[in-house]
Amino acid sequence: MAEMRTVTGIEMQKRDAQRISIFLDGEFAFGLHQDVLLESGIARGDRLSEERIEAILALEQKRRAKEKALRLLSVRSRSRKELADRLRQAKFSPEAIEYTLGEMERLGFLNDGDFAQAWGRNRTATRPAGAFMLRQELRRKGVAEEDIEKGLQAAFRESSEAEVARELAIRRKQTLAALPEEKARKRLQDFLLRRGFGWDLVSELMEEWERL
Repeated sequence: MAEMRTVTGIEMQKRDAQRISIFLDGEFAFGLHQDVLLESGIARGDRLSEERIEAILALEQKRRAKEKALRLLSVRSRSRKELADRLRQAKFSPEAIEYTLGEMERLGFLNDGDFAQAWGRNRTATRPAGAFMLRQELRRKGVAEEDIEKGLQAAFRESSEAEVARELAIRRKQTLAALPEEKARKRLQDFLLRRGFGWDLVSELMEEWERL
């Protein structure tokens, strides 16, 4: 027969009134958020099996994972993969992570399509780059191809990729004015390629050197 443990104490924690200490067989066993205590329905004198204890602790972990996710998303929006990776780093169980991702999606706080569009707009505004680089970065964030396309459309909605590249080239050329022309051309070309603009587009801009 599985060992049963008796709830001998339920006490509010001094440092956090929302946290409750649970004592089993006269010893501190674990802490719970008050909402988890209410959801679990345990009371002093209850006899708990190991399976019941594990289920209660799983509820507590889901709540903590959800709180962690809300804190992360309050700092900045994230892709589903990014959020899952951070929760894994925090050592939450696979079940708690899947539950939390589902809750964030249900609440409208996690949507890769919206994330990709917001990220694309912000990226173009703060550190312009070509479609190739933007696509690679979104792929690393685990965004699906259809949502990547939404991000690229948002990134180049106000200005085309060619217009973004030209504006960036003009600004960069100004910083290279003290260099010999051949070296300045090479620096600008390499800079644009590193920023993810295609060779054909970069070559066209190099041909327009005098007009930049």
